[in-house]
Amino acid sequence: MRKGCRKISMILLSAAMTLSAVSLAACNTAFTPLEGDYSGEVSSNGGFVVEKGNYYYFINGVEAYTADNTYGEVVKSALMRISKSDLAEGKGGAQTVIPSLMVAADHTAGIFIWGDRVYYATPNNVKNTQSTIENEYLDFKSAKLDGSDVRDYFRVSDNATVYRYVEVEGTVYLVYAENSNLHSYNTATKTDTVLAKGTESYLLSSSDKTDPYIYYTMSVVDGDDKDSPNKLKYTQVYRVSADTTEAPYKYEYDQAYLDEHDGEAPYTNLGTIVLDGIGASSIVTKYTHDLTEGVTPVPTIGYTYSLLTYANGGIYFTRTDLAQAGTTTGETGWLYYLSADKLAQNWNSVSGNAESNFDVIAQNTTYASSSAVFYKDDQNNHHYLYVDGSTINRADVGANGVATTQRIARDVSGATLMYTDTTSSEAYDYVYFNRSNGSGVSVERAVYNGTADDYSVLNANEAYQPVKVLDLQHANEWYHYETIDGYLFYADAEALGSTSYNYAAAVSLRNADGSAMDNVQIKSLNEKYEEVKDYISDLSADQAKLSTAINSYFYSAGTQYFDDNLKEAADAGKKEDYLYSEDEQKAFRAYAEGKEGEEELSFAAYRTRSAFIRRLGDMNEADKEAYAEHWHSTLQRYVAPETDESLPVWAWALIGTGIGVVGLAAVLIPLLIVRAQKRKAAQAQPKAKRMAVDTTDDRSVDVYAQEEPAAEEAAESPAQEEAVAEEEPNVAPAEEAEETPAESAEEEDRSPYEE
Repeated sequence: MRKGCRKISMILLSAAMTLSAVSLAACNTAFTPLEGDYSGEVSSNGGFVVEKGNYYYFINGVEAYTADNTYGEVVKSALMRISKSDLAEGKGGAQTVIPSLMVAADHTAGIFIWGDRVYYATPNNVKNTQSTIENEYLDFKSAKLDGSDVRDYFRVSDNATVYRYVEVEGTVYLVYAENSNLHSYNTATKTDTVLAKGTESYLLSSSDKTDPYIYYTMSVVDGDDKDSPNKLKYTQVYRVSADTTEAPYKYEYDQAYLDEHDGEAPYTNLGTIVLDGIGASSIVTKYTHDLTEGVTPVPTIGYTYSLLTYANGGIYFTRTDLAQAGTTTGETGWLYYLSADKLAQNWNSVSGNAESNFDVIAQNTTYASSSAVFYKDDQNNHHYLYVDGSTINRADVGANGVATTQRIARDVSGATLMYTDTTSSEAYDYVYFNRSNGSGVSVERAVYNGTADDYSVLNANEAYQPVKVLDLQHANEWYHYETIDGYLFYADAEALGSTSYNYAAAVSLRNADGSAMDNVQIKSLNEKYEEVKDYISDLSADQAKLSTAINSYFYSAGTQYFDDNLKEAADAGKKEDYLYSEDEQKAFRAYAEGKEGEEELSFAAYRTRSAFIRRLGDMNEADKEAYAEHWHSTLQRYVAPETDESLPVWAWALIGTGIGVVGLAAVLIPLLIVRAQKRKAAQAQPKAKRMAVDTTDDRSVDVYAQEEPAAEEAAESPAQEEAVAEEEPNVAPAEEAEETPAESAEEEDRSPYEE
């Protein structure tokens, strides 16, 4: 018995040691922490780029969650950092902080920095018992900003899980949604709290991803701990903070129900009620918290609520009066705004339904919809921006939701609004938008805080005209591009050949003096870019090879691929001008030096793409090879014949000729031999005998007439025989072909190829 137990223990110990070894190998414990100053303020938390002190931390491009996520091997979509000075000087220098995939399908949340740690989500990279990596699972982790001390928290089964890392009084919480349940995970104590079960809808802040509050709606069920529960028609709105661990209300349930369900209550909700849709005729349940003395419900039957967005310090929502269901009369369908500030002032969720507690944003939500961008100005007035056909408009909200409209951009068909930027300029506030463009979407912006005169066609104020930033193509269905500290950060989706590499890149929107560019100055930047591209394009008309070569320099900022192809041709014994003429090579070298011939190019300072667009991090090896192969193949290139390099081409030509002659002989000789044998056999036949005829009853037959030979048995003429003899030198003439019976028998057994 002891031996058996000891054997089992040794097996378990061996398995545990093996798993530990695999785990340590996967985590690459030999990681060397990065050096640097990690102090400083944080901005832009929650996107794919976060500013912290002297660095920008960023996700290095777009990658699939199914890609190899072996720690230490990841380059594309790894977490990297670049110093502000290196980015400003355009000299690269990005460093890998966490060599794991920063790939989650929730693109509303990216990386978060709290204190000296970065918090993130990464696909699972551990094999299960069937040796399969379940990369659809998502692991939540954190690490120090130098890349060390990686901490694992927990795992969810869905890569598309919605989440946020928020901080409350120095503690970082991970709030996340699992199906219709809301959770909060305390990263310090590693405890998970269910905040609410069975929510109908929920909202995280769209304007501040560090906001710890979640707003959500709940249905109301009467007698949910009874055999016949009754779901009521009205709904309720709640909110809960990430640090909540107990319900603010006391809920009591039938003990028999609890005993039958192992003590699990039918309802879990730690939130505080914001709006109660109970009607005057509705059933009062344990979930009605504010129906106190002197408080009367506003509707007769009740309200249902639809949450639109949580932004600008409050919630935007519509509600339906159940007494008016199916109609659009009265206030049904109006868009309201409720400030979170009001909820701290002895708020009552029942009487709070009075319209006087809300700001009416719109009586018609055709344009005040989820695709609109809502904001409040310095005087706390409401506005929203929306797209209508080919125009972008600003709605200035007045009393009772009546708005005046100002067109701020025209000729922008297909535009999708992204976000507002009020930090780039003292004079101008911008709304960024995009449209389909090439392999991705464009980056465009318009000024939205102008007056009617500013947008007048007659005024022609260029600063208020919308502008596209270069011809950028940002990867679609990824994180939104971001503007931080005078830089535009995006994922470069412009295709080279048929491939978009989608690495993180940046464009400086700063002037020479460091201030932000206005739209006029961005147009000037665009003109510089177009000047280079037009120069290269104009060459293609009559100097196509040179145009392609210079274009490769523009994109690669080097001569490497051009030189590699010249060397390949030279190594094969080709002349120096085999790929490019001497003049073409001189013109290419001149461009690389910023010249056209002996003259300085007018755009010498920005003749490369990197003068406009700076890739932030490194490329992985596979993409480097594909990138190099694209340019080697696009440029003029010597391609050697596909032959055995041990023999010169002329030798293979002679061998080929010889093989052809031998092959022809091998086919013809057997055919000629067979033909000769047939002829000899025909000549050996005896002459035709007279036909025996019975003439007893037929006197019309001439018994003395000779039989005429058949046409196909007619003998060959002497000339024909002579010709055959010349074609078949190895066959004896007919008069010399007589054989003895023994010779004939021997001939039958002999191969036609034997002598």
